[in-house]
Order: sequence, then structure tokens, then C-alpha cells
Amino acid sequence: MDIKKLTTHLNGSQPAKKGQSASGASSVDGEKNGSQDKVSLDGYSFRKNELLFAKTEYEKQTQASFEKMNVLKAKLAEYDTAKSESSEKAAETEIGQKLNDPAVWTGIARKMLEE
Repeated sequence: MDIKKLTTHLNGSQPAKKGQSASGASSVDGEKNGSQDKVSLDGYSFRKNELLFAKTEYEKQTQASFEKMNVLKAKLAEYDTAKSESSEKAAETEIGQKLNDPAVWTGIARKMLEE
């Protein structure tokens, strides 16, 4: 095996062919890269620090989950308050309507059968 014929994978260059210098091959590659229009995201901090980007995305998901949870807590509190007053008022709330809806119970039964 001839070491001179092996390609260098670390820097992406290949050995010079007959009649071509190694510096000529790299200058052609440089001209190709320089002439292409590229959008660089290197200037943004989330690209430089992937951990910061992951934390930011995690915070967004956490905030959205807490907002959904607060909405559900409010609906449950409304149902609980109405239930303490009377069962008719409880049936008028959004959760009360879902509890009395046969379509909801059918969906629950289907999900139980699938698992």
C-alpha cells in the first residue's frame, strides 16, 4: 500500500494528481466555497451553544404545559364549585357536559379496548 495514494479524510483533501500541485487543488476548492451564497448562523448564540438552545426550547415547552395545566385546573375548580352547589349546575360546566356525553364515554371505552 502506498501512503501517497491515500486520501486525507481529516481535511477533505486528496493527494495531488500528476501535473497538478496540492496548492492548486486547494485553491480551486476555496474558490468554489467562496462563490456560493450561504447563510451563516454562527453569529447567533443558540448555534454556538447547543445547551443554551436546548434549555430555551425546554423552557418554551414547560411554559406551554403549565399554561394548559392552569386552564385544566380552572375548569376543575369551576366544576368542583358548581358540584358543591348542585348537581344541575355541575352538569352545565364544560367538564360536567363531557362527563354526561355518551360520545366521550364511547371514546374512553375504545381506548381501553385498544390497550
